[in-house]
Formats: sequence, C-alpha cells, structure tokens
Amino acid sequence: MTPGPPTEVGRTSSRPVFPLPIVPLPIFLMTNSLETGGSERQFAALARSLDRAQFDVNLGCIMREGAFLTGLGEIAEFGLGGSLYGLESHRTRWRLSRHLKSHQIEVAHAFDFYTNLTLIPAARWARVPVVIGSQRQMGDLLTWKQERVQAAALRWCDAVVCNSHAAAERLRDLGLLEDKLVVIRNGLPAEAFVDTPPAWPRTEGTLRVGMIARMNTRAKNHELFLGAAARLRPRFPRVQFVLVGDGPFRAEFERRAQELGLGESVLFTGERRDIPAVMASLDVSVLPSGSESLSNVILESMAAGVVVVATRVGGNGEVVQQGRGILVPPGDEEALTAAIERLLRDAAMRRSLAENARKFARENFTLERMTRQHEELYAELAACKQSGAMPCPNGRGQRPLRVAMVAASSRYVGGQSVQAEALLRGWRDDPEVRAEFVPIDPEFPKVLKWMERVPILRTVIREPIYLLRLLRRLEHADVVHIFSASYWSFLLAPAPALRIARWLGKKSVLHYHSGEARDHLRRFLGARETLGEVDRLVVPSGYLVDVFREFGLEGRAIPNIVDLEQLPFRERKVCRPHLICTRGFHRYYGLDIVVRAFAEVQREFPEARLDLPGGGPAEAEIRALVRELRLRGVEFPGVIAHDEIGRRYDRADIFINASRLDNMPVSVLEAFACGLPVVSTNPEGMSYFVEHERTGLLSSTDDAHMLAANVMRALHDPELAGRLATNARREVERYSWKAVRGQWLEVYRSLGRS
Repeated sequence: MTPGPPTEVGRTSSRPVFPLPIVPLPIFLMTNSLETGGSERQFAALARSLDRAQFDVNLGCIMREGAFLTGLGEIAEFGLGGSLYGLESHRTRWRLSRHLKSHQIEVAHAFDFYTNLTLIPAARWARVPVVIGSQRQMGDLLTWKQERVQAAALRWCDAVVCNSHAAAERLRDLGLLEDKLVVIRNGLPAEAFVDTPPAWPRTEGTLRVGMIARMNTRAKNHELFLGAAARLRPRFPRVQFVLVGDGPFRAEFERRAQELGLGESVLFTGERRDIPAVMASLDVSVLPSGSESLSNVILESMAAGVVVVATRVGGNGEVVQQGRGILVPPGDEEALTAAIERLLRDAAMRRSLAENARKFARENFTLERMTRQHEELYAELAACKQSGAMPCPNGRGQRPLRVAMVAASSRYVGGQSVQAEALLRGWRDDPEVRAEFVPIDPEFPKVLKWMERVPILRTVIREPIYLLRLLRRLEHADVVHIFSASYWSFLLAPAPALRIARWLGKKSVLHYHSGEARDHLRRFLGARETLGEVDRLVVPSGYLVDVFREFGLEGRAIPNIVDLEQLPFRERKVCRPHLICTRGFHRYYGLDIVVRAFAEVQREFPEARLDLPGGGPAEAEIRALVRELRLRGVEFPGVIAHDEIGRRYDRADIFINASRLDNMPVSVLEAFACGLPVVSTNPEGMSYFVEHERTGLLSSTDDAHMLAANVMRALHDPELAGRLATNARREVERYSWKAVRGQWLEVYRSLGRS
C-alpha cells in the first residue's frame, strides 16, 4: 500500500487562468550538482525545456560538476565549504541572497536536500516572493537530525514539490501542511519512447537482465541483485546479467560477482549516457532498492518497453502495479529471484506487461507534462502573491475539502485497510477532496520496533503515539472519516478519534464495517451513546442499516469499493475443481467448514485443489484439520499483498466461503470482479448482496455437506457457473469508484461546507 496525498498539478480543466506576464518571470532553480543522478537529470531536463518567453531562467548549484552541465549555459556556483552548518555555509547563503536580489528573482526553487537547506533561507532573506522546496527522495536515508532540519526549512516555503505521493506522505508525517504539498512526477524526453538500436547485439536464445544504478550507496542493493543472479545462473546458462553504473563500490561488487561464480555471465558496463540503447538490449529491468521516491530507471524501462521487477518501497507501487510489472518485498532475495525467473520463462507475460507499462508511461511521464506542471505552478504562485491572495499551490479557485481518514494501515491486510486504501487512491487526483491518511497503527520508532511483537505492550506504547498523531493531523481537516470495527478495537481507535474530532470542532463520519454490530451494541453499553454523537454514520450494506435501526441509530449505506483495474475478469469456459477462499483464519469465517466441504469435493474430484491465502489465530487449527483429513492440494500461501491478489484469483475457478457472520466482505466482491462463481454459506448479511442462483449459490451456515454440494453443482454445470459469474460481474459495477465517488462526496460536502 500506497495513501492519498496531494493532488497533482495540471490534472483538472477547472483551473483558474492567470495572465501571462508581459516580461518573462525571473525564476531561479538550484541543484546540488550535475552528476548523473535522478534529481540532477530532472533538474537539467526542466531547465532546458522551460518556456523562455514566459520565464527568465537563472540556474545555480553547490558544485559545478557533472555530465549534465552540457547545454545548460551559465550556472552560478555557491559552494558550502564542506559543511551545511559551518561559517562558510552562512557566508554562501548571504552571497546567494544578494545574487537573488540583484537578479530580481520572483520564484526560487530548490531541488534537493542540500539546496533546500541553502536556497530556502537565502531566498527568505532576499525577500523572494515565492519560495519552493523539493522532496525527491523518501527521506529515510537521511539521519534523524537531517530529516527534521529539512522539514523545518520546508515549512518556510510557499510550496514543496514532491515527485511521488509517498514522498509527500512522508512530509505530512513530519507535520507539513498538506496545502503546501504538490505532486509533480518525473518526466522523460521524447527520445526515451523511441525504438532505439540495442547497445549490445541481440542473439537467439540469449536474454539479458539489467540493473541500472549508481554504485555510490548500498541502498540500491546491488548485492541483492548479484545474489539473485547467482541463483538463476544454473537454471538459465545463457542469461546475461548487466550492471550499468559506476561509483566507489564498483570494485567491491565486481569481487562479489566473482565470489558467486558468475564469471562471464555478468557484465559491468560502467557509466553509460546511451540509456535508451541500453534499455533496448534488456529483457528484464530490476530495481531492488531499499528506498525510492519515483525512480527514473523504472520510468525509462517502462518507456522503452522493458518489463520491470522492483521492490515494494516508496513510490514504486504508484507506477509498478498489476498488469505492468512485478513488485517484490524489499530485501527478499528469494522473492526477487522467483519474479525474475517467472519473467524469463514466460515471453508472453514479458511482452504483455511491457506493452501496458509503455502505454502508461507515455500517458503520464512525458517531459512536456512535467514542464507544463512546473510552469503552471510558478505562474500561479507568482500571480497569487502579486494580487495579495493567499498562495494556492494546487491551483484551484476553491480549496478542496480536507478529509482526514483514520483507519488501519495496509501493513496488516484486512477489509478495512483495503477499503481505506481504495478511498485514498480514488481521491488522490480529485479536485474536490484532499484525503490525508492517519493510521490507527502508527509505526514505532526504530529503537522500539521490537515492542510491536509483544501484544499488550504493543497496545500500551502505540496508544499515546496514535493520540498525539490524531491531535496534530485532525487540526487541519474539514471532515474526519473514521473506520470502525467492534468491541475493544472500537474503544482503542474509533472512540478516541471521535472525541478528539469533537474537541477540535471537526465534523465526523463513522464508517462502521463489522458484521458483529448487533452483539457489540448489546454488550458495550457506551457504544450506542458514542455512535449517537457522530455527525454521519455510514455502513457498507443495507444489512447494517437495519441492525443500527434496531438501536435507534440511522445509518446510510455506501457500498464497499472494488478496484476493477486490479481485478481482471476471466471467462471460464470450463470450471475446474480449483477452489480459493481469501478469508482470514478466524472462527467466524468458518475455514473449518471450507476444509470439510473441500474434503467431500476431493472425494469426487481427486485432482481438486484449495488455496487458503491469509493469516490469523486459527491457522494452526486449520492446518491440523487438513492433516487429519489427509487432504492433498491445499496451499497456505500466507498474506498476499492487495496488488497481487488478482493473480491469485485468476489461478482458481471457484470462490468458496463459509462465514458464520458477515456484512459485505470485499473478498466476495473481488471474486465477482474476477469471474469466479461464488459458493457461500448464508449468514445474516450475505443475502443483501449475493442473490441465490443469480450471482452465487448460498447454503446454510455450518453445513459443510450442503456447501460441498453447491460446489459440485457448479462443477457439473458449466452453464450455471458461467451465468453466475456473468451476472456477478455486472453486479459488481455498482461497487466501482466511479459509482461510489459521488455518494461519498455528497456526505463530505454536507458536513464540510456546513
């Protein structure tokens, strides 16, 4: 998972139009150096492409060196004398402020960590009207002190440009106001999208796996790439592993390659300027970094039509999603190896993912788009300052509604976290709403990480961190959207959020998801009173509307969201006995009934298989039951990331569910979306959205025999199975973001503008 920070510049047609200046607007852009790095590449590309008729472009740097100096013209140097905090650095800032004054600069834009701490104070001393900072990395490679000092400097800015939503989220966590954060993603020049002759000749039967990264930091994880290469070499003797880049660690990496026995199968090319030609030589591009905001290498690979394997860190998940690449957990050599092997063995998959990625890059990451968004930002901020209006970095006449979304993070996969992520993703580029994520399970500081493994201690430590985060983050919200479950979790997370929102004078929406609502309201006497204080009570289904009405509470039903893009539909001409159940291992989800029903199915279909992804307290019990019944073909793949779940559904042919209580399980909707016939028990809330013999087959709860009979009915009657799947896919359209967005907007508007 990735959360929903600021809207990107230039995404709406309702933007205010500012008159172009009669004379070019004097602007000053500053970078650390012009070495071959991602930020430097973007700085140089922007500096060359800005419209000189609109902007008088002045450039500066801390070190005037590097390959990107070519073609930039005059660039002033402001050396720091080896320290950001020494006497020489203060002299430099004073000299820089005089330079800005003498050139009558109207907009000053710092591009990286060192220039944030150099240009921002100098620009303020020089009384530059518009000062812009940048966050082009995640910040996790900085020291604690460096990150906090930079955050303090960025608070002086009128806007902070981030190249990914993940980078913006990091700054929000440090307390920066969301109104200042603007996402402008990296851009690629036209030549990156042009078919180019390969740098190394293509030969029949030889594949190349490449990693392009400077060898000046261990965070890029070259050793992980080499480890995966060593595992793959015996399986693919004709595969060549290419490492492009140079730096102080190169000799060490070359020695490591020899120690691993890679020999001539690995090629260290050094620094290359012909990246499109390098890309044309590769079949798979790998980026195993431990930290990334928005990787130029990923974008260049996509633009060149080369499939990408990357780690699930930072902003990688914003571009490498299902259908256009593969993400793996950071630091996991086995997963990295498996992903590369999968692509090397499947040429059709490589082509499909690469084509999708190239189309996505062409639509979203051009240099023209990036340049236009910067030009609009500079012009709009300058116009706001000249007119005496408040700075408006997101370029809208009316400020969007600010919604603080309080929910569980995607670190713990579950229905609520999936729905929170879907909402945040939906609002991400929306002009009407600015959604900010507040996790109920904030990560512990590094020194306290070990406590997250101790249940009671974990809660004792986490609660004050959570409460402090609420106080800081809810202050700037118009509406507080709080996800809620039942029992003790209600008291620990939603109830405090409601009280703090009320104390701060904020409007609140309680988004209640649990099918245990009736029992919760009966047993927890204060719950009804607390729920009666919320401004809006929203639930996912008509079932919960009816339950709350029993207790004198009025709720509004807004359906759960299903991301249809991540869940491709597949028509199944023949229904194989390959079952899947993606429910957690909890007693009320009835995995024991699923296993017993599967045992009956396997007696008639010996080749039958059952996938049980997920985790939970009853997992050991379910595994023991599988052993007791001597079942074959039962797989426990563990918790699966949401952006991978579509592939798991695609492998199966029937979705089986045996829950004892339910509200509106997202997993059933996901099965609808993927074309899986749904066979389920019928707890009280299920029939509100699964219609027996039209969108699924329902049976009594706790009846394994009847559940198995319905599975075999679908297997024996492909026409019935196909009809159920087709009807269900039509039904699930009501749960798309397009269908649900307006309902949430109506709720927010009714509160936020009141």
